[in-house]
Amino acid sequence: MGIPGEMRPPGAGGTLMPITLKVDHERREVDALATGPITYAEIEHHLLEERNFGGLAYKEFMDALDAGLVFAAYPAQIRQIVGLIRNMGRQSTLGPSAVLVSTDFSFGVFTFLEVLVEDVAEIKPFRDESEARAWLASKSVQ
Repeated sequence: MGIPGEMRPPGAGGTLMPITLKVDHERREVDALATGPITYAEIEHHLLEERNFGGLAYKEFMDALDAGLVFAAYPAQIRQIVGLIRNMGRQSTLGPSAVLVSTDFSFGVFTFLEVLVEDVAEIKPFRDESEARAWLASKSVQ
């Protein structure tokens, strides 16, 4: 049946989504876990779900240690992701996002995204969880 609070797509049955999230309105924080292959579709679903739960402006910690960044192999998907983040940033405030990664490749991909959307969103990759959480703690949200 899964862990209480996990988000699943309609009709997914017992399978977990590649990106699950928990929104804490009291602390104004989002915790997300990305596992398995991640494409544009998973990122779009995650951001729309986060918006629907009222968490876009909150600080977000994403554990992407076990994520496979499939989207990084497809320039069209990277462009779509950048466009999606830019559009959402124009429509509402986006809180800072710390992304915990396990490989140099993933670190590079998220650094690339950080640069491409820095005028509308603050996305920063980390290899160390305590550094990621300390960076988020130093950020303020509206």
